[in-house]
Amino acid sequence: MTKQAKTLAALAAALAVCGGAYLGLRAWNAGQAAADDAVYLTQLSAPAALSLTNAQGELSFTKAEGSWQYDGDAAFPADQEELEDLAEQVGSLAAIRVIDDPEALSAYGLDHPALQAAVTGEDGASATLLLGNATDSYCYAKLAEDDTVYTVSTDLADRLEELELLDLAAIPDFPALGTDAVSSLTWESGGTALTLTKGEAETASTESGDSSSSEDGGATEPAWDVNGAAIPADNSTFTTLMAQLSSLAFDACYDYKGEADTLSACGLDTPVGVLTINYGEGETLTLTIGALDSTGDAYYAQLSGDPAVYLLSAGSVDSLISLSAQALTASEDDEAEDETASDAASDSSSSSAS
Repeated sequence: MTKQAKTLAALAAALAVCGGAYLGLRAWNAGQAAADDAVYLTQLSAPAALSLTNAQGELSFTKAEGSWQYDGDAAFPADQEELEDLAEQVGSLAAIRVIDDPEALSAYGLDHPALQAAVTGEDGASATLLLGNATDSYCYAKLAEDDTVYTVSTDLADRLEELELLDLAAIPDFPALGTDAVSSLTWESGGTALTLTKGEAETASTESGDSSSSEDGGATEPAWDVNGAAIPADNSTFTTLMAQLSSLAFDACYDYKGEADTLSACGLDTPVGVLTINYGEGETLTLTIGALDSTGDAYYAQLSGDPAVYLLSAGSVDSLISLSAQALTASEDDEAEDETASDAASDSSSSSAS
């Protein structure tokens, strides 16, 4: 390549780089202009009061000393993160489109809107949003004090549509309840009690079949028993049970007051069972499981020290509900034999029926 050709190639490369940078800068500037030109129905900083209205009625909350409280009952366990997020969403709502010359409000479902949201900032500034008809991609909206109609994202309307007070209740998390953290647990049900206890670590067998102490580098694992009887290391019932306990989580809050008539109606005065877990550094958790709800998919449940009643998925505690000492002390071979016998009985029953 001649010196002149090399120079031309270098110039072409430089032009390509400059052109790319120019296009990138142009795109960035366009994006900034779009952001700067965005129209907001509400732009309030530091929300301090929030009111939400839908077909179920009105809910109002006030933020005092950094915490949201339900105006209807200061004892309500308000979900702080959820309420803060809602207040910020209502307090900073951007428009998709501005309809400067709107038709009658009835054309947009804004003459008698079912959904409303009002927010007040710490500085006293306030705004009330009216949300009307919605499509798959947008919802009509306006400010109560303004005639301009806008389209906005459906996110807020979808969120408010079926909102009820208990949807805004804080739901407690369970602590870590893996086999490393749990030292013992007791399941009381039907007048009997099963107590599972973790003993001192036992030494795993080496490949030669001999036991090695931890000082010799042998692997160790905890030894569990139920009411004094050893639980085999390969017991699938125990493995399933501990897996379910480690992932325990409430689905929803059913009632936050925990009054006597509610507890009775939920079967918590005569529970299906009571689970007590000792874990961590001398900590204790007690979970009372009541009756199944009307769907049959969840149990009513309550934690000690908390008056609220929660819903607990039936599938998340099925191994606990059916727990037995016999199942916990069966070895893998025993379980396989039981399964084979069960299959044989089932086949025999089918043959007899045919």
